[in-house]
Amino acid sequence: MVIGLFQRHFKTYKAAKYIPFGINEFENFNLFIGQNGAGKSSILESLNCFFNNSEFIYHTSEKKSDAYIAPLFLIKKDELSKYDKKVQQIIPIISNALLEVNISQSNYKPYESFKDQQTFLKTLKDTHFIFSIAFWPQTDNSNQSFFAFDSLIKKKIQELDDFKDQKVYQSTTSKLKLDILNKYKFLYIPVETSIDDFLRLESKGMQDLMSEDVKKRIENVLNKKHPIEIDTDRSQNKTILEIINNDLEVFIKEVEKTIQDIDKEYDFAKEYKAKTKLTANHLSDVMIETYFSKRKLKKNGKQIKYLSAGERKKALIDIAYSFLIQEEIKKNKIILAIDEPESSLHISMCYDQFERLQELANNFDIQMLVTTHWYGALPIIEKGNLFHIDNKADNVEISQFAFRNYFEDVKGTSSDIHFKSFFDLSSAIISSLRIKSNNWLIVESEEDKNYIKKHIEKVKNLKILPVGGSAIVKLLYNYLYAPISHNAENSELNGKIYCLIDTDFQGIGIKDFQDDHKNGLLKMRRLQVMDNQSIELHKITTDIKYPTEIEEALDPNGFYEALSNIIKNSGREDIQGIFGKFKFDEKSKNSFIKGDNSIIFPDSSQNIVGNPKHLKDEIAKFIDENKKAICEEYCNLTNLKKPEWITKIEDFFQKK
Repeated sequence: MVIGLFQRHFKTYKAAKYIPFGINEFENFNLFIGQNGAGKSSILESLNCFFNNSEFIYHTSEKKSDAYIAPLFLIKKDELSKYDKKVQQIIPIISNALLEVNISQSNYKPYESFKDQQTFLKTLKDTHFIFSIAFWPQTDNSNQSFFAFDSLIKKKIQELDDFKDQKVYQSTTSKLKLDILNKYKFLYIPVETSIDDFLRLESKGMQDLMSEDVKKRIENVLNKKHPIEIDTDRSQNKTILEIINNDLEVFIKEVEKTIQDIDKEYDFAKEYKAKTKLTANHLSDVMIETYFSKRKLKKNGKQIKYLSAGERKKALIDIAYSFLIQEEIKKNKIILAIDEPESSLHISMCYDQFERLQELANNFDIQMLVTTHWYGALPIIEKGNLFHIDNKADNVEISQFAFRNYFEDVKGTSSDIHFKSFFDLSSAIISSLRIKSNNWLIVESEEDKNYIKKHIEKVKNLKILPVGGSAIVKLLYNYLYAPISHNAENSELNGKIYCLIDTDFQGIGIKDFQDDHKNGLLKMRRLQVMDNQSIELHKITTDIKYPTEIEEALDPNGFYEALSNIIKNSGREDIQGIFGKFKFDEKSKNSFIKGDNSIIFPDSSQNIVGNPKHLKDEIAKFIDENKKAICEEYCNLTNLKKPEWITKIEDFFQKK
């Protein structure tokens, strides 16, 4: 994983700078936002220089020989064996040097932003290594493998006898760079890329996606030996190339003989030192061009180049997604960098585009580096890092936030971004109701989404959107309320929106809350347990307010089985012992653990000291710490009973 970037004099970035991709946590999904010219794309372009040797764009008037790019890599220690033998010796040395270097020293001041990340990285030193190596566009400094830290790291490496020889040292650092390029595939899709050219089977981008070198594949076929008959008694193994070359040589001899029947002085003798035989390299280029020029990617019979700009951008992400989820490509670490994936898309399609990219990052372990002007992505991304980039007087400032608590972190500091994000997202939702007849169920968390998705049926074109908390659900509801209220607007809408939250003490109150629309297109409810143990969908403003979470509103048998399995496989003897003191209540109507309506009761054969409430509290604490795992286990079960409240949500969407 790339966890940061050291660079100097590249495009927007004057002088030396370090850009960390995460301070206290590293995520696969990294989103960069900011005004045009702030420096978002420059980060992606500089990495493309390192990995794919693209053009280095120098900062105006700066000394070119000082310019470089050096990504910082993080690997697990058990991955070290995948590197060259000598490289395995120097990576731990590089790692220790970078972890221990005093960034406060004056000569390292430009890299001050590495200091906070360095503190966190020290906590990982027992399990991980970090390392970096520079790409110098000018050859003057090409021997300075470790840029500002070169003398420090070189000295430590050459303390080993194996590397005292300068040639051995240089060949090993060169091998480190080569190993990196062999193990990482950096796929960069700039906003102005020719999508038609990118999607050609013979293009480098497509071959990286396929993890297949078409040229090499053809050359392997041409060079593979095949048995051919020389006469009736024997055969010989020859390559296709040898067969072709031999046949052409015979042909030349025949033509030459025909001409020499007129005059013996004519001949086709080859020129001095000229190579007349065809090579695999000669043929593969011609074959690729000839063969694939007849095979154009189409959608519904229409070539990609004839689709609209938005359809081409969607096709690009679709094709990339289809290859990146294949197991075959996992032999390389994939970094997918995309400039403005929403570019040219209709706003109604923006959500789908970012949902797919987030899925690549979180479900298929693809590192994503994405720039955007669509702020609607902010409330919908559950896991990842966000980077605000601002360029003030030729000085680029970068602020970092974690998506899981983004709206709490920026309260009062980024109100314009806060506004843009909800405006963009609500606009995309409304547009999708008009253009694509979608239905939307807006919930708090990814677990809410998965639990409901497991049970819900019969609702066409349903999108379940987790936004990260009850406060954000309520805020989005308010943003959606006004346009849906507009008579001219709601007559064009073909879908509906349901907002659902838990009931908790922090999230109950709401100011200026607008009640359900009379037109029936928008509704907001909260889960509420009643005295008879049933779970109902209450309005926000009702007086009954007993805390209720979705984990307490599920099929009780299924939830108990999922919880039992997770506790059994947790390896925690303390919680296993506590859970073993209880039995399952077959009469349960919901999945509460705490309180009188609990799905478990004390086993009379067990020795329980004091009030069993404190033991239930420990089980509830375990559930809070393992929500994702319990949710996955529950959703893998079969024969679950659908909760009645989910049936009522289905009824809302189906009602005309």
